[in-house]
Order: sequence, then structure tokens, then C-alpha cells
Amino acid sequence: MPTTGAIIDELDIGQRVKNMRRQRGMTQQQLAAALAKSLPWVKAFEAGGVQSDPKISLLKQLATTLSVPLSELVDDKPAAEHAFVETVRSALLAPSPTSDPAGVDVTQQTTYGYAAFHAGRWQDVVRLLPRLIDTARAAEDSTGDPRILSQLADVCHLAAITLTKLGDTLGGWAAGDEALMRARAVGDPIGVALSAQSAVYAVTATGRADIGLGIAERTIDEYGPELSVLAEGGLSALGMVHLKAAYAAAALSQAELATDIIEEARRLAAGVAPDADYRLTDFNLTNVLVYEASILGDLGRYEAAIDAATRIHPAAFAALSRERRTHHLVDTARSAQRAGDPDAALRLLLQAERDDAQNIRSWAPSRAVIAALLAGRRPADDRRLRALAARAGVGG
Repeated sequence: MPTTGAIIDELDIGQRVKNMRRQRGMTQQQLAAALAKSLPWVKAFEAGGVQSDPKISLLKQLATTLSVPLSELVDDKPAAEHAFVETVRSALLAPSPTSDPAGVDVTQQTTYGYAAFHAGRWQDVVRLLPRLIDTARAAEDSTGDPRILSQLADVCHLAAITLTKLGDTLGGWAAGDEALMRARAVGDPIGVALSAQSAVYAVTATGRADIGLGIAERTIDEYGPELSVLAEGGLSALGMVHLKAAYAAAALSQAELATDIIEEARRLAAGVAPDADYRLTDFNLTNVLVYEASILGDLGRYEAAIDAATRIHPAAFAALSRERRTHHLVDTARSAQRAGDPDAALRLLLQAERDDAQNIRSWAPSRAVIAALLAGRRPADDRRLRALAARAGVGG
């Protein structure tokens, strides 16, 4: 902890903030909004060019926004990882099983894991994953049994989306890459596409959207024609790759490309049922609109993002998984806050909290919006904002 008058290495602090921001899937623009700073200021700070002795008030605000103890921000020791997340990463990287895989029904437990993820019970999934990974790998043999390879691809896909959601983007990248490798070995185009979209999601969240977009484009080029004729399953898998490709394009500030990709996803969604949820992808016209609203917000088109959100039918939105609903409400609250409508932002956050209290209070993106509301223009009902911030442990 720095004392008054101590000089903190500005380049070291800036790099640490940059790494933590990327691990949480936050853009520089999102961090700027949470801090009530300009985008050029954030870029300069992360590059070490703002100030040599950051004020303690700024450091506290950064720690709150990034959901880390102040000591982790100013100390050069590695940030403490959640014990279960670390266990999942160890299982992914270990050359041999790290736990006893006996007695685990991989198919049944993987199905449960996907259901838990979509219900927003991400920590439950993390607790389940190490033994699932070990069991699937222990069953793998030199014969290349497609069923076993498919199981392992599904497990790694689940690990990728869960770790990325919880901020371990590098672990998510490792899991997504393995999922894609296993699915390709099986030769299942739907499995490849679903694995690819999890890899794109994780890689983009690390700050390498260029690699993520490349994975998506290669998958679409190679497997798109075959997936297009595989009815609802093929269209859903291909559509999800398009949605993640649009996310990557937006992260690269390629607005026209992101818009074009969303339009192609909309065309694909027209070929599936309005309430389609093939392999828990939630891919349908409603989910395309959810992604469109999020991506428009990523591009800084906040009014357009809010307009897209208002075009989602309430009944169709309610039919989406809780994970999708929570993510959308937080993204839209972020857009409302940046568009200068703190009342709408608070209303959306409270709606999300009623549906998913635990994640709204602990998830880094939702905490970042709360911090931005505290730091900027406050809603009329400031008491409810302060109460929400207290429940989420966000100071201001």
C-alpha cells in the first residue's frame, strides 16, 4: 500500500490496470465511462503517460471498477485467483488428470453444466468442470473414438464460455482452442462451429479481437456451406459464429463490418423457429436483436443500442436463458448510462438484480455500470442507487 508522498511506478500501474481490464472483458471506453474520464485519458494512463503519483482516490476508484482489492492494484504480486477457477485452469493445462475421474457420467454432467451456465449459476459450473475435464480426457484413447472426442469438445466449450464469463479470459482461450481442435478431429461441422464461437468470445475478451475475427471468418468460409443445409442445428451453430464475429469486429471498431455480420445473422435466424434454442445456444431472432443492442453499445452508438433493446418483445425476452437476460440488461444499462439517462440505467440494473441478484452484485461489468452511475450523473432516486451499490460492494 503506498504511503503519502510515495512514488508509484506509473507504467507498472498502467500496465496492471490494462491487464486487469482485459481479463474482465472491459474495453478502454467502458473503463473511461466508469471512471468519468475520457478515452484518451485511459489510453494515456495505461501507457504510463498520465501521472507518476496517482491520487489514492483514483486508485480506490480503479480498484472498485475492476472489482479487486486496492492492495492488488498497487502491489506487484500476482492477483489471487478464485480457487475453483484456478482448479479448472490446472485441469486444462495438466498433462495428466488432476482429480479422480471415476464415477462421472460425462454426458449427464455436461448437460447439467450447460443448464447451470444458462441459469446463471456460473460458480456451480466451475466446481463441476475439473472432474469433467479429467474424465473426458481419461476416456480418450488412440482410436480417436468420435463419441469421446465430441464429449471432450463439449466439456472444453463449456469451460471456455464459463471462464471467459468469470474474467479468466486466457483460461477461456485455452479451453476454446482445445474444444475447436477436438471438434475438428471428429469432423462434426456443428461441433466445430459451436467450439469456434466460444474460442472467438474468449480470444476477443483477452484484447486480441483480430485473432478472434480471423477464427470466425475461417470457420464461416470452411464450414458455412455445409452448415447452411443442416436445418435448424446448422443454422443455429453458423449463426452463433456470426454473432461472435460481430462482437470481435465491434471490438476492432469496424462498425460497418459488424453491422453487415449482424444482418447475415438475422437472415440465418429467419430459418429457425422464433423460440429456437438448439443445444442451448438461444439462437433465434430475439437473441440476434440482443446481440445487436450489445454490439451497438460497444461501438458507442448508445441511442441506437437502446432503440434495438426496445424492439425486443417482452415475452420473447422472458423466454431467453437467465444468462442471456442478465447480460442484455447490464449491456443496455451501460448504454443508457452513457447516453445520459441514469434513471433508465438504474431501472435496468434493478430489473436484472430481481432476476439474478448474485451475479448482478458480483459480475465485473454490472459493477462497472454501478460505479459509473456513482461517479457521473446520478439518477433521481439516488437512495436506490446507493442501496444497490452497497449490496454490490461498490463504493462511491
